[in-house]
Amino acid sequence: MTGIPAGETVNVRDDAGNVVLSYRSFASVVGIIATLVAGVVAVAGASGVIFLLLEHRVGPAAIAFALSTIFAVLVIMLVPPVNVTIYDGADPALTIAQLSSAGFPIVTYVVTTIEGKVLARLRKSFLSRFGRNRWSILPPNHHGPRGDAAEESLAKAMLRKVAGKFSARYQANVRIRFAGSVAGWIVRRPNESGAVDLLEVAPDAALDRRVAVALAVLVLGTEP
Repeated sequence: MTGIPAGETVNVRDDAGNVVLSYRSFASVVGIIATLVAGVVAVAGASGVIFLLLEHRVGPAAIAFALSTIFAVLVIMLVPPVNVTIYDGADPALTIAQLSSAGFPIVTYVVTTIEGKVLARLRKSFLSRFGRNRWSILPPNHHGPRGDAAEESLAKAMLRKVAGKFSARYQANVRIRFAGSVAGWIVRRPNESGAVDLLEVAPDAALDRRVAVALAVLVLGTEP
């Protein structure tokens, strides 16, 4: 379930529609506004730098580049960190915790069991805010299989940024790869049956299903 106001319960359902997991929504417009403002600052700064370079004013161009970069970073740093607990009924099952309060240049989340066992680290690049959303799926101890999750194309990612908030048909699906093969999809655009916001994991995928759920929660739950 997406589009749930912050603080309200979000349900995760199985194929039959039964509620199997839940968590408190952490969706916020702050991230969207911060991305928009940072994008405007970056575009304005780049335009100013190009203009000044064409005028052969290298010094002011360097200052304009530095100021626009600093302001864009400061805006992104205003986004609050994400900490989510996923419940199995009334019992906590998984936690997703952002390692640092600032999501720049890279934001990393740790997925752990309620007993404190680290299952994986999910890392998202700062550049994802301006292009394709791309996540790295990393082992807990730097040793073991790795993977990634990325929107299907840059064109669909840019369309999502512009029109995805208004209609699900402009969303971009996210392909999950792990240990060298396709492990599944996070379906955001309506499929043949009209269903959206689905997590599909391949039956033979080596990816831990709990990590896949945590990744889907971050992808689908970040935006209001």
